[in-house]
Amino acid sequence: MNDLLITIPKILSIFALAWFSFWPAIPAGLALGLSPLLVIATTTLSYVSGVVLVALFGGRVRDWALRRLGRQTAGQSDTLIARIWQRFGIIGLGLAAPMTVGAQIGAALGISLNAPSRRLLLWMSLGALAWSIALTLAVLLGVVGAQAIGG
Repeated sequence: MNDLLITIPKILSIFALAWFSFWPAIPAGLALGLSPLLVIATTTLSYVSGVVLVALFGGRVRDWALRRLGRQTAGQSDTLIARIWQRFGIIGLGLAAPMTVGAQIGAALGISLNAPSRRLLLWMSLGALAWSIALTLAVLLGVVGAQAIGG
């Protein structure tokens, strides 16, 4: 019971950190002594919760803004995310957003580009899971390698 009382604040801290910034949450979770699987689950669920929040309300906000402003299309952009969207569509956005713009902005971009909410949620969730696993493994391998070198 005492371990649970110590672990819950760590999980909540990592969840909150990942909600705002995906990158640092993984090494922070491992540094706090959480298991790699718990770090992967927590960061992925945090990221997905941000996507869900925007997907639930983003379409309504977009529709309201379009009615209010009378604007039907977004301007062309030469940003990295715009190029990814043009070349790879919703799959590219879902896989790139965790490491570039994050959950909320990535979902808002997808919604603004008329991506279907369910597909957007699917691909952004898969992107978060893939990057969470990859970053967790990279941090673990880095720590193991540093320990091997250091003796």
